[in-house]
Amino acid sequence: MPDREGGGDRVEERPTRSPPVDLTTEEHRILAYASAIGSDFDFQLLVAAMAANEEELSEHLEALVHRGILIERLGGDRFGFTEEEFRARIYRSLTESRLRVLHRKIAEALESIRPGPPPELYSDLGRHYFLGKVTPKSLDFNRRAGEQARRAEEPERAIHHFERVLLDLSATPENHDREDASITEALGDLYYSIGNFPAADRYYGQALEKAGTREPGLTARLLLARSEIARDNLAVEAAARGALEARRLFESAGDPVGVATTHRLMARLAFHRGDYQGSLDENMFALELLEGNRDPRLIGRLAIDMGNSFAQLGPDVKSVAIEWYERAVVQLRGVSDWLELSRAYHNLAVAVGENHPQDGLDYLTKAREAADRGHDPRSAGWSLLTGVEMRLALGQMDEAERDNEQAFRLLQRLADPLGLEQVELNRGEIAERRGQWEEAERGYSGAVERCRKFSLSADEAEALFRLARLRSKVRDWGGAREAFLQSERLGLPEVRPNLAKAFGELKRALALAEAANDSLASKPAEDASEDPPL
Repeated sequence: MPDREGGGDRVEERPTRSPPVDLTTEEHRILAYASAIGSDFDFQLLVAAMAANEEELSEHLEALVHRGILIERLGGDRFGFTEEEFRARIYRSLTESRLRVLHRKIAEALESIRPGPPPELYSDLGRHYFLGKVTPKSLDFNRRAGEQARRAEEPERAIHHFERVLLDLSATPENHDREDASITEALGDLYYSIGNFPAADRYYGQALEKAGTREPGLTARLLLARSEIARDNLAVEAAARGALEARRLFESAGDPVGVATTHRLMARLAFHRGDYQGSLDENMFALELLEGNRDPRLIGRLAIDMGNSFAQLGPDVKSVAIEWYERAVVQLRGVSDWLELSRAYHNLAVAVGENHPQDGLDYLTKAREAADRGHDPRSAGWSLLTGVEMRLALGQMDEAERDNEQAFRLLQRLADPLGLEQVELNRGEIAERRGQWEEAERGYSGAVERCRKFSLSADEAEALFRLARLRSKVRDWGGAREAFLQSERLGLPEVRPNLAKAFGELKRALALAEAANDSLASKPAEDASEDPPL
């Protein structure tokens, strides 16, 4: 991962470039140290790193300021480069051996100026010791900086430091499989939290290799984490296999919380299959196993899943679903679990928005805010997707199309198959509302194809229903009946109770159309049986 200030964490050879012209040897030396510190640098740090005479150094800096190369910050204790490209040219002109010396001296100077050191220096010390190849110090400060960033909910910065830790560990001769596994698990969690599932899966896989069979608890957690990713990627069978193996390990270790989390995953898999009663049963079992557990993060996540199960069991229990979502919001907001809080607000919006679309949009705004705080573009994309139907209900056609295409751009980058299926479904709905029948047909048909590819029977049933409804509007009764019957065979309206009324209306309309066609078909035969007119 590139360094954000000093030109990059270099671990490979690279060619140097010629330094900028018209610099004296001493000026180039000063600027070399300054460029390694960063775009801005403290005077006292530069003095300490160079072991320089303050007065002589200040004279050189004054000259560089007058030449327009540097700028003096307010107060005179801090300077900066006027052009970042100039700083980068200086930095790139230095050899690896020279950079190693510079960064080591800068790190040692930092520690001498601020003994302790204070936590706000962990990141800078980690960077300079890493680039200075002082491995023990780099390991220590990058670990600290990574944990600090994780607590501060800055996943990208945490990833930056933990990846340095892995590089340092690989350079040490000792056996450190256990620590390797711990760091790679942390990296998997961090990448998962920002929606980068391929990177998360890669790190979880590496952690599994390091953990081996010596750490059954860690192995079970990693199996479960990879199963979650498989579920997100709609690899349902792989997810189920991983969950069952994780449950076996958790049971052998006597870990009821671990067992409960595997049942929660099985519930989510059942939900994807459209088995909402089975999903509810798995969630109830998980809840029983967690009796007495007060972990708000775990309880909040399970509360979302309970709400999801009830939300699909018909309008009579929708209020129960809403209560579970509200409970999840309280639990997750209290521990700043932004990723799951976004999911709770999102699903609450779905439950409320069917009858009160503006309230649903308000909850989706909160879902996006939580997703932004959690650095999760996937959840932000889904919040935009879900709001499309609510905007259509409010007559906001242009806003609905804008949100759908913005969600498409987000989810396409993340290769989210379920999200892209919903994009196609929304495109069909928007086109249908505008009377663009061919475009609507393409949207619904595209959604059906995606659903079949990933065995999403409940979503396929809904897409087929919408396709049947569209075809009935253009009097394609044969095509409408074909799509309708396929939807019915997949379980509609049971898998989509919110469509039950519309489903019944379409069924009656198709029956009337079929009866009318039968009547027309029999009319010529009746006429032929009569005596022809004279």
